[in-house]
Amino acid sequence: MNLSINNILLSNIKTYLLINNNLTLTCDKMFLTIEPELRERNDTMWNPDKSVILSSICTKTAIALVILAAIAMPKLIPTYVEYTGKNTEIMHSLLLTVYACAVPGLLSLVCLHRLLANIRREEVFAEKNVSLLRMLSWCSFIVSVILFISGFYYILFVIIAVCAAFLGLILRVIKNVFEQAIIIKRENDFTI
Repeated sequence: MNLSINNILLSNIKTYLLINNNLTLTCDKMFLTIEPELRERNDTMWNPDKSVILSSICTKTAIALVILAAIAMPKLIPTYVEYTGKNTEIMHSLLLTVYACAVPGLLSLVCLHRLLANIRREEVFAEKNVSLLRMLSWCSFIVSVILFISGFYYILFVIIAVCAAFLGLILRVIKNVFEQAIIIKRENDFTI
């Protein structure tokens, strides 16, 4: 009789917890355990697919902004030079630096867009992604060199050059990790 009352009580508690708190109640002999119920809710919560979509949208937006900035740069640079009170002789060098950085910048954004498209198709550990990461790192190093040279007339470019070189180094490390993961994946595919 006592066991029957306990079972009814446990059943009522379990139902109450499931309805009100999304908790699971389990009873194993002498132990009573209450745990959060693991339920997949992809429709309402943030997930990796939505993250890739957001990153893709941001990348496309950045591509559009780089193109618009490149078009507007001949008007923006003189305005910037006039506003900051810098020497007007710097305008042509500054314009050359911006355009020289825009080319690898745009190329890196296109590579990033392709990388995200591959991830969206669930092609993560693929040789083409290693190539894209390699290209991204080289673009960062190219921008770093351009900005370091431009640092002779505008010192802040040296700081940005160091940041771009560091980003290139991080991308190189990620590329190496991907290469090793592909090797391990290939070995695992051949293992029975």
